[in-house]
Amino acid sequence: MNKVDPQFSREIAGIRNAITRSNKTDYVTTYTEKEFFNGKTTVERVLIMRTRGCSWSYHSGCSMCGYWDDTNPDIGKRELENQLTSFLRDYPNGEVLKIFTSGSFFDPIEIDPVLQFEIIEMVLRGYTNLIVESRPEYIRKVLGNLKKYGGRIQVAMGLESTDPSILKNSVNKNYDFDDFKEAASALRENGISVRTYLLLKPPFLTEREAINDSIKSARDLAPYSDFISINPMNIQRGTLVEKMYREGNYRPPWLWSVVTVLQSLRDVEVPIVSLITASGKKRGAHNGHTCDRKFSEGIRNYSETLDFSYLDGLKCDCKETWKNFSEVEEEAGVAMSEVMLND
Repeated sequence: MNKVDPQFSREIAGIRNAITRSNKTDYVTTYTEKEFFNGKTTVERVLIMRTRGCSWSYHSGCSMCGYWDDTNPDIGKRELENQLTSFLRDYPNGEVLKIFTSGSFFDPIEIDPVLQFEIIEMVLRGYTNLIVESRPEYIRKVLGNLKKYGGRIQVAMGLESTDPSILKNSVNKNYDFDDFKEAASALRENGISVRTYLLLKPPFLTEREAINDSIKSARDLAPYSDFISINPMNIQRGTLVEKMYREGNYRPPWLWSVVTVLQSLRDVEVPIVSLITASGKKRGAHNGHTCDRKFSEGIRNYSETLDFSYLDGLKCDCKETWKNFSEVEEEAGVAMSEVMLND
């Protein structure tokens, strides 16, 4: 992996300052998706609430995250209450609800601490299970109130990698594997299940390095997780990764790489899925070939069922192109894009 310029975080902050956050106060969107959850294929409702956003993004933020684009720094308790009331009026019940906030549900600055549990109570009146996201530093303070919801709530944390160098120099995460383990262990000891996100191909990693990192990281964190999601990089607006992409210095992972990671982890007992944003598109995981749709559908079908036959049946002539690309990167000793390869 390349050594990163020491002004890394300042460059990210500069990019962020150039982007105007939203002035809207309604929730961002809602939709449904299928996923393998609690031992079966489940239709899940997703609610993306508009909050002030991730507190870390106000200081520096992660290299790939552009979710602040849907946030409003003036959002407070009243606006959040209105968002939830509006949502539940139209979608009052279901099996699983995922609430995303473009930050951390348990961040007391992002969502008032009292309101956090009012939301949980309101949701669980109509939904069997609730999934929320949080950075690990907020977990200890909410455990006392959270443990009574054991078996019905799952907390998702974006670890991205267990490699400390990648977390610091590629992702700019501002927490590490030890922080994650402490929070995950505390949650599970109190009956709260843990979902973990891993990022496939952070910036500055070659395709082969990215594959190896996701495989190793998934194995590292499996003892601390009840569910693992491999999230291939998608290029979001106003991020350092987008800057690198526009300059021809970054390529999102190949769909072949996603399949390779998932197949390599088939012996892990924890459910591992990959719900790919922008799959088959240039700014998301893609092979750049006519097989993109077939691969995207195969990975999605696998993630809904954990049936490896959907992955094992994927074939295309472009596999040799993927292998050649990876070999050229390794020989050059640097992560490349198609632009660099063709120069």
